[in-house]
Amino acid sequence: MSQKVANIIKKVTRLGYQAIEMVIFKGVSIFYKNKEKYKDIWLICERGTEAKDNGYWMFKYIRENHPKINVHYIIDKQYEKDYKKVRDLSNIIEYNSFEHKIAFILSKKVISTHIGFVEPWSYKLYKMILDRKDKKKYIFLQHGVIYNDLSDILNKKASRIDKFITSTKDEYNSIANTQNYGFFNDEVVQTGLARFDNLHKNIPKKQILLMPTWRKDITNPSYVKSKIVDDNVFLESDYYKRFKSLLNNKELESILKKYEYKLVFYPHYEIQQYIKYFDVNNQNIIIANKDKYDVQQLLMDSKLLITDYSSVFFDFAYMKKPIIHYCFDELKHYKSGYLDFKKDGFGQVISSEEKLVSLIEKYAKEDFKIEPIYEKRIEDSFTVRDDKNCQRIFEVIKKA
Repeated sequence: MSQKVANIIKKVTRLGYQAIEMVIFKGVSIFYKNKEKYKDIWLICERGTEAKDNGYWMFKYIRENHPKINVHYIIDKQYEKDYKKVRDLSNIIEYNSFEHKIAFILSKKVISTHIGFVEPWSYKLYKMILDRKDKKKYIFLQHGVIYNDLSDILNKKASRIDKFITSTKDEYNSIANTQNYGFFNDEVVQTGLARFDNLHKNIPKKQILLMPTWRKDITNPSYVKSKIVDDNVFLESDYYKRFKSLLNNKELESILKKYEYKLVFYPHYEIQQYIKYFDVNNQNIIIANKDKYDVQQLLMDSKLLITDYSSVFFDFAYMKKPIIHYCFDELKHYKSGYLDFKKDGFGQVISSEEKLVSLIEKYAKEDFKIEPIYEKRIEDSFTVRDDKNCQRIFEVIKKA
């Protein structure tokens, strides 16, 4: 039997099981639908293990400003640090639990930063079997600003998203009323991200943040349960060697010591599994574990961001702070989109370690001031820039 046929059989079996289970839960939900907890319920989720992104900030805003809304946050209690953040706000449902599945069946609105977590089953299958009249509304908060072409996975037909949250005018124009994505203008809204509200409170420390994105071909993705990529593939990659070299660069060590700065290396969520391999002997460099450090706090605390292609640079640009793109390779797992870093980006693009270190010192000498050309591009891109992002998103959810 070929691998292709085996994968098809596996997929059909999985969807068949999901179909049976969701129908069973639909029947069981009849006994819960009149309970106060499930009346007009909204569900918010990130990855099911986190409360640090747009989902958390949206949930916090609704609980504090609209307490009469019956909104619940879905998270696995084993992830204690993030679980404690939402516990004080109450209305928590255990991720992937019996209660999660009942709540999902009975929910009016589902609000998520990622596809495939707030929904216990294939959402497309759910709509085909149990919600053909489209009564349930799916609001996609996102977990970043999209600049690549993600239409293969986020198109309307595949995702069944009802409201698509965007931030910049270029991002909105790349998704709304385009053939690739398939959304109409009123299904895409430019509100800004929920987490942007908190960025206005940033008071930077003497800190530099190194935060690159991941590479699909050298990692074992967290969403794949079996081991498909050996660690040696990662260790032999140019990606690993480049960043390990940078972290152990002697000139960088001298610069951090001279200007009394810390550099925090925060690997992408999918790279965190390899964090043990990034050994450094420099007291001014911190290797940040995702379970101990909050991404938004790191962004707010830092004066300079060094990344490659991670869309987190939009958050940093929103705060009008300098960015360096360290791009020594090409990002292969996404199709290129509307943004050309060199022509339209918010920071310099560097490919060599030597030039990168030199530019870091240049910024340190100038107290990390952003160049006017990049500040102008930021202002032109973020036509909506205030602390009312959550408020605008709430109105979108309410009307959906």
